[in-house]
Amino acid sequence: MKKARILLLILVLTCIAAWQLRGSLLPFVCDDPLPLVNKHFATGGAYCDRFGKMLRVFADERGDYSAYTSLASHSSDLIAAVLSAEDRNFYTHPGFAPMSILRAISQNLVNRRVVSGASTISQQLIRVVRPQPRTLYTKYTELLMALRLEKTLSKNQILEKYLNSISMFGNIRGIYMAATILFGKSPEMLNLAESAALAAAIQAPGRLDPFTSTGNARLVKRRNWVLAEMLKAGKCNISQFKNAIASGIPNFRHRKPFNAPHFCDLISELFKAPTATVKTTIDLNLQNFLHSTVTAHLPRLMKSGANHAGAIIADARNLEILAMTGSAQYGPLVGGFNNACVARRSGGSILKPFLYALAFENGYFPSFVMSDTMETFKTPQGEYMPFNADRKSYGPVTIRSALGNSLNISAIKMLNLLGVGNFYNLLVELGLLPGKPGAADFFGLGLAIGNPEVRMLDLIGAYGIFINGGILKSVKFFTEQAQHSRSVISPQSAYLVFDILADPSARLFTFGNPAFYKTSRQVAIKTGTSTDYRDCWLIAANSRFIVGIWVGNFSGAPTRALSGATACGPIFKNLIDYLEADYSIENIEVPAGIRKLSVCSISGQLPGASCPGVGQDLFADNARLPELCSFHSADGQAHELSSDYASWIRQRKLRLDVDPFRLSNELEVADPYFFSGLQKSDVPVQMASGPITVEPLQQSGTWDGIKIVSPHNGDRYVMSSSQENFALLRAIPSVPVVEVIWLVNGNEFIRTPPPYEAYWPLSQGTHHICAITESEAAAEIEIQVER
Repeated sequence: MKKARILLLILVLTCIAAWQLRGSLLPFVCDDPLPLVNKHFATGGAYCDRFGKMLRVFADERGDYSAYTSLASHSSDLIAAVLSAEDRNFYTHPGFAPMSILRAISQNLVNRRVVSGASTISQQLIRVVRPQPRTLYTKYTELLMALRLEKTLSKNQILEKYLNSISMFGNIRGIYMAATILFGKSPEMLNLAESAALAAAIQAPGRLDPFTSTGNARLVKRRNWVLAEMLKAGKCNISQFKNAIASGIPNFRHRKPFNAPHFCDLISELFKAPTATVKTTIDLNLQNFLHSTVTAHLPRLMKSGANHAGAIIADARNLEILAMTGSAQYGPLVGGFNNACVARRSGGSILKPFLYALAFENGYFPSFVMSDTMETFKTPQGEYMPFNADRKSYGPVTIRSALGNSLNISAIKMLNLLGVGNFYNLLVELGLLPGKPGAADFFGLGLAIGNPEVRMLDLIGAYGIFINGGILKSVKFFTEQAQHSRSVISPQSAYLVFDILADPSARLFTFGNPAFYKTSRQVAIKTGTSTDYRDCWLIAANSRFIVGIWVGNFSGAPTRALSGATACGPIFKNLIDYLEADYSIENIEVPAGIRKLSVCSISGQLPGASCPGVGQDLFADNARLPELCSFHSADGQAHELSSDYASWIRQRKLRLDVDPFRLSNELEVADPYFFSGLQKSDVPVQMASGPITVEPLQQSGTWDGIKIVSPHNGDRYVMSSSQENFALLRAIPSVPVVEVIWLVNGNEFIRTPPPYEAYWPLSQGTHHICAITESEAAAEIEIQVER
């Protein structure tokens, strides 16, 4: 006993000296514990949603799972229970409890074994971040380091780090994960009994394991002791105490949080795994709704050959990703680990809004009329003849109708006017395509109808310009993430595109007015379908949200005629109904510099006295004004069109007895198919098939009264030995004329009335073809024919 008293005296004197000299002496007698504390939390972490709900937890370098949460995120019952069980004088002692130490030493010496530790929460935190063998020297150094820690951190900071670091069940650390595994709750949701149970488990989580029968019984006993201590301290009343004592403790594990898996995979790949609890932009309630909605539609889609779907919902104002599901089934089966939201897929028509935004930037306007009629184009890859999805031509269409109905021919013609390079540069600036030398020529006119592969995530950001006044904002994954923004197009051009896409009447030609497009608020909607129905897209945007949906097969296999509308439309309807019901959504404000003017309802030009119908459309102040209507003569009964509509009018006559469209100058459209004076239907001929090699575009015969649109200058034909070979001759005069004279190698071949077309039999060699009008306007091309 004498030795015991001597040791006790030494310890007491040491504590007194340490306390008196803690400010100046401690840095010389012990290491600074703060680096050890910081290192302990340097690995492992978790992602949570924007409201603090856990998405996924990542193991630290020790293989432990923890989710660092603030002290304020723990219930008051939990904090009271932990202090009652572990350190009731935590807020008043300097880092150690002298009386507790004296009592513990006395008990240990009497019993000749360790029966009491008397460690404070500060000392226990040191023990966690600096694991050492349990010796008297270790206890001394822990005490000294606890004193130093108390000089560095506040009491609340120490308690917060303690609650996040204590070992609980197996490789679970911290109260948050323990509460999740045992009760399926976050710490702020714990009741008194649950709080006391977790506080009780801190003492010996291995022995007090709730997932074994004996451990569960021990934990109940220890919990009841904690509750009794809380009752003595006035931390609960007798009624609360009795209710808590009567409750049991679960004996089964809840799963670790595993929400928004594709989103978490993506951000951990982009930004590395978290080293703390990081708040993301995800709204878990919206995330769960999005995933369940996409999953619910999968059986319907699979019946039509589409096995996969992905979707994103983003905040339109700040481009924060609120929900993301990369596939309906996350896992190793059916490619479930693939993320459709970041996969590059053929865009179909989903890029057309950006094409017309570029057109508006160049002075065009929504009522500008284009000829949606057959035309072949010369490209580096060969002759290209675009078709609309329904294989119809719609003649004179406004940009509003062309974009609203997603017409391919009109888009190709607009791209040809604006220049492929200019549109490609815009897509690069929007982040939709990588900038590569020669890529514009590689994609060619197909850029207008989505031949490049794009990512849904990038589309979400790009479509944001139509909501945010032409300003491109970077997509955000974290609430505190820095955002980059820059102006790409004018607010006026952005609004004009939005107005067209949100106009139900603009899409009536091809889409009609299906139920899944009906919304209670203004929503811009654009669909896209790639070749062979492989990729089905829908992007929608209103003042609050941008929604992106993709349906298809990760393998690239085609669907059974699914389109962006039929595949994605019903999914969109479920989503927009939910969003409009639960969120406040306003209409987009019209920016300054937009005015509304009267236009002819057929020509889109300024109305004249003979126009049969007058409507209104929007114009930007910087747009050029349309001309006076050229479609309607004095009687106003017929719509008079220019010569590039001649072939289209002729096709309509095959189906209509009475047609309001006609060529101007009252010219009649004749049968266009001629061969040596015979109609084409009289001879078994067709255009030359097989490979066509085209030299770089150098069209001689510029637009000077007439142009030859088929063949193109420099075309090279390869004749087939199994069939007769003909080439279609087609010209378009600048104004309708009675006939066009065709010369081949200087000799007259044929005279063609509107639509100025004929078939010419191919022969080997180099041939000069000339088209001449009665006013001697002429265009000439040269082609090569080989066997």
